[in-house]
Amino acid sequence: MGKEVQAILNLLNEGVVVEGDIQTPRDIRIDGTLVGTVRTDGRLVLGPSSRVSGKVNSPNIDVFGNVEGDIVSTGIVVLRAKSNVKGTISAATMVVEVGAVFNGECSMVVSAKGIGRPETAEKK
Repeated sequence: MGKEVQAILNLLNEGVVVEGDIQTPRDIRIDGTLVGTVRTDGRLVLGPSSRVSGKVNSPNIDVFGNVEGDIVSTGIVVLRAKSNVKGTISAATMVVEVGAVFNGECSMVVSAKGIGRPETAEKK
């Protein structure tokens, strides 16, 4: 009859504290506290009340909350207006909204779909 819509939602609610690593092939939203690593092949949303201390890895990351640690993405990282990030960001594309706080280093990498990085080192 109609299209079958499958909505898989992984959610760490506000008030939930996880100490350890999370790995999922699907989208995940974190509104609680995570001390550890989160890795997903889907979209990662770190809500306004989120507090992550550790490594974050996803092809699509929206940060509304607080992160202290490394952020790695083969796609886009968006630091939303009231986010606070302290650490290193490695991404193909990065957007920083007005009001976001970012203290650390950022390196732009070629996405998985990219053609390749031009040689930057001179040959001697």
